[in-house]
Amino acid sequence: MTQVADDDPERFLSHQVEAESDEVKHLFDEFYEDGDEDTDDLEQDFDRYSVAALRRRRRRLANRPESPFKAISLIEEDGVLYWRDDVPTLTSDDRRRRRRADSAPSDGSVVWVNEFRTLAPNKIVAAVGALDKRLNPDIATALQPRLRSLRLQPSGVFEFDTKDAKGPFAGRTLLFVHGTFSNANNMRLEFAEAGRPGLQFLNRAMQGGRKYDQVLFFDHPTLTVSPFLNALAVARVLAGSKGEIDVVAHSRGGLVVRWWLEVFGKSLDPKAQVRAVLAGAPIAGTSLAAPDKIQHAMSLVSNIGSFAEKSLKLLGPANPFLWVAGKLLEVVVSVTGALAKTPLIDALIVIAPGLSGQSAVSNNHELNSLRAGPVVIDPAYHAVTSNFETSDPGWQFWRNFRKGRVADLAASVVFPGNNDLVVDTESMTDFGVPALALSGPACDFGTSETVWHCNYFRQQKTVDYLLKTFKL
Repeated sequence: MTQVADDDPERFLSHQVEAESDEVKHLFDEFYEDGDEDTDDLEQDFDRYSVAALRRRRRRLANRPESPFKAISLIEEDGVLYWRDDVPTLTSDDRRRRRRADSAPSDGSVVWVNEFRTLAPNKIVAAVGALDKRLNPDIATALQPRLRSLRLQPSGVFEFDTKDAKGPFAGRTLLFVHGTFSNANNMRLEFAEAGRPGLQFLNRAMQGGRKYDQVLFFDHPTLTVSPFLNALAVARVLAGSKGEIDVVAHSRGGLVVRWWLEVFGKSLDPKAQVRAVLAGAPIAGTSLAAPDKIQHAMSLVSNIGSFAEKSLKLLGPANPFLWVAGKLLEVVVSVTGALAKTPLIDALIVIAPGLSGQSAVSNNHELNSLRAGPVVIDPAYHAVTSNFETSDPGWQFWRNFRKGRVADLAASVVFPGNNDLVVDTESMTDFGVPALALSGPACDFGTSETVWHCNYFRQQKTVDYLLKTFKL
């Protein structure tokens, strides 16, 4: 699947389309600085500091401290997207492209400029909460987690019950736990869509000879709440449950499961038997959430958005990678003043505990505490892992964010080594607790041209591994 810019001139158009949709564009409206000012004054300020006004005065935009307005830009260089906190001068070709709604910039051009009002200091946390609500509409009322039962309808469609599930549970239980930027519905669709290998797993799980008594999905916020607090919520809703409990956790969901079982595991019945498959899980943290790499990490996230759109056919709300980086960087710039000058970047990560709790840095005290042990129960862990390296010339952006590149690209490094575009491969099996290890060989895709963080459950090999591990 070659997708070089010349072959697909509109490959980056979706970034601008999603970012300028009403839901995303106005997501932070109630959280901006000086929200009660007179509208005329705001319009005058915007004209004074806007990109267009500065260009009329032949001045280059800078995120000046005194300005209530800031700007960041998404730039394409040799087919790779990068976020910048200035706005390069547009060429005449760029201007023509930006005036056309049906076209996107070409190599070395401005994909999108985001001009925004600075978030009020006392509303930063609320703005991050708004991101969580956009990412997971089913918990939007109060950002409260939910335990949702899956049912097979007479029509053959898998749907959630309208009422949340309540424990304790007995017999055989299957629990799904989603990852960052995702939600229970997205994870359900990974398994329930016709034609995908996961549908075989769901059918066996819900109507096979060893079907489960209940199939549950844990739906939860992933930015405003740490994995530790998500795990506490799991422990509460499953407290007293007994029998066989099988868990499928993706990405950050694996870290939630670790906290639940290793710290709160005694909330289960003492005779409960737990098996957990952790797919692409940052159980030792992920470099993508490291504070000092946030600008480059968000550039990588945007590149992933284009890749997910083409390879997985993910569009609109189903592909948050297309818009979430720009909104998170609005928060960054509101806190620090600029992307290039980030003395308070650690504070930003703390403001988003869901990122902080999975940050692969030496002073992540939360993660270090988990890795110190001991564990209160001895769960049976299994893993699905991959190191993604494609040779497709259209999608080799991954090289620009991995250590080992030439000196002029070294500043963009996010990962020190192998990874699946989101999580360091080594982290997926590194428990840190000496007495804790996988209960059997991992489902290891090795170095793969096709298997990456968001398509593990679309692989027949993964489904076969789940069926074998859970003895279905």
